[in-house]
Amino acid sequence: MNTHLQQGAPARWPLRLAVFDLDGTLKEAFSPWRYLHVALGFEQEADAYRARFLAGEIDYLEWARLDSALWKGTPLDRVEALFRENAYRPGVHELFHFLQRHGVRTAIVSTGLDVQVRQVAVELGVWRTASNELCVCDGCLTGEAIVRVTEQSKGQVMARLRQEAGVRPEECLAAGDGPADIELFAQAALAIAVCPRDERVRQAAHVVIEDGNLAAIIPWLEQRFFINE
Repeated sequence: MNTHLQQGAPARWPLRLAVFDLDGTLKEAFSPWRYLHVALGFEQEADAYRARFLAGEIDYLEWARLDSALWKGTPLDRVEALFRENAYRPGVHELFHFLQRHGVRTAIVSTGLDVQVRQVAVELGVWRTASNELCVCDGCLTGEAIVRVTEQSKGQVMARLRQEAGVRPEECLAAGDGPADIELFAQAALAIAVCPRDERVRQAAHVVIEDGNLAAIIPWLEQRFFINE
């Protein structure tokens, strides 16, 4: 498996909480927003909004508002079906089975969409989730979104999860693929970059999984943590 270990890897501690980014980490598509735009035929409009955000013309909340407005009237069941087609990365089920078997709580912290996050949480048996909510009325999207997690707030969310679980950073794993996940890495004894999209993410991680197979995480857990039997 294509992995490598960065300098500064942590000592062994009990593993009690594993926090994951979703998009690009557990699932193949790195942006659920763009994934839906492409699937629903709004790619051109979405690219224009993204350019405005990157140019500093609009903030993150306005970008989310404009993006979600494009989907107004789309049946929720269609959105759910599209997200089911978004494939998991290899080894995800094997990894989560390992974590559950050893009593490790799992969480997802995502700037993505709650429709997909709920699906994954049920399928993988996730303890807690945090994501952005698509508003629904009479079975269709209203075109509104409630932003609960931004690119700058993932660290705050993980801190709340650690407090709720009563765990120290030394007892945590964090895995992600984008710059926003560096805040998760800072609160974990073992930070995993999965197919990182930014050199800063690669440098902030203890382990980099280049091929995206999350089963490769298991040997590192056994090496770096005391695993409860």
